[in-house]
Amino acid sequence: MLLPVQLPQSNPGQDASTGVPKAADVLFSRRVELFKRRCAVHCFNLLLIVFVSVCSAFAQGIVIDHTCADLDEIPQIWIEAVQNSIQSHYAHTSHGAQLTYGVEFIEDSNPVYDCEIGYLTLPAVSGAYCVFEGQETTGYVGPEDYWQTAGGLNLTRAVLDNNPTLDTSMWGWCCQCDYYSEAQVQAYLNAMTMLGSEYPEVTFIYFTGNAQGTGSDGYNRYQRNNQIRDYCAANDEVLFDFADLDCWWYNSSSSQWEQHTYSYAGSEVPSEHPQYYGDEYAHTTVESCTIKGSAWWWMMAVLAGWNATGISQEQENTGVSYSLSLANPVSVPFTVSVTAPVGCDLSVNIYDAAGRHTAEIACGFFLPGEHIFSVDGLNAGVYFIRINDGHSFTSHRTVVIN
Repeated sequence: MLLPVQLPQSNPGQDASTGVPKAADVLFSRRVELFKRRCAVHCFNLLLIVFVSVCSAFAQGIVIDHTCADLDEIPQIWIEAVQNSIQSHYAHTSHGAQLTYGVEFIEDSNPVYDCEIGYLTLPAVSGAYCVFEGQETTGYVGPEDYWQTAGGLNLTRAVLDNNPTLDTSMWGWCCQCDYYSEAQVQAYLNAMTMLGSEYPEVTFIYFTGNAQGTGSDGYNRYQRNNQIRDYCAANDEVLFDFADLDCWWYNSSSSQWEQHTYSYAGSEVPSEHPQYYGDEYAHTTVESCTIKGSAWWWMMAVLAGWNATGISQEQENTGVSYSLSLANPVSVPFTVSVTAPVGCDLSVNIYDAAGRHTAEIACGFFLPGEHIFSVDGLNAGVYFIRINDGHSFTSHRTVVIN
């Protein structure tokens, strides 16, 4: 389930045992820096994400699974947001090519989903979602060439260092989870966390391994994938659940998703759905590739700021009786509506991405009822808006399109 982002009150902290920034705070920094850096580097008609929450820590990671595969649910504005504000690094094995085939099939069907994938290079195509595929020296990227060895880590660092406009980096498994031990998968998790601490401006996206294996191999893969899922949930990371997408097939006749499993050691183990059996592209079918490509677009739209409903969701503290609302998306100037059920003292303020006070919308005694204010003159960037009565506050988020 994809959850709205809530941003931390305080500066990022550190884990006392490791000295590494806490994952939730690192992810917050990445998402803020993603837009700050893109605004600084690119001069385009900017899509501003107005994250309007300074009240509580980001306490949930992002999981992309089969429930995130309906491309039609993503508002077009968020496809454009991805194309105008995100560039990605994607290294993978042969199975990982299912995603790149998928986005290509989607674009062939509808050019609106323009995605430019550069082999060993980062394309520079205006209006397209640009992806650096592979490392600088190799297109097929095994664990040893991304995270498992010192040399592989340096290959990843080289891509990020030489392409400072990259916002995300991810690596896709082959079948290693079929036979890797718990310790080996933990090494993967540790390496990804280390890279995240070295590059806080980059969102590192974790993957589960493909679900094609059966028998004891499939059971081991199931355990290792759950290890990855548990780690991402506990540390607020972004997870592309490749295995889950393998196991579920949408039956258009019944309008239902169907999961395939097999029995092993007293457990029902999810495995690749028979509808995806085949080797049309990258060890699977066109349909499976397209589903994964759709989920990739969904994930990027969420990272760009989409709340997965297309509707701004108000976040309120317990006991707050007033409300703040505005449309999503909006263009400047836009209006902010504050409703007070009873007379009370309120302040409505705007903060920039660094937490600095930018503007005061209103402050004083509010009579009962709705109060509407106009907001204009915001420069490109990330802002936070909150309404406060001195004891509690509520927040809102929207997107401003200039």
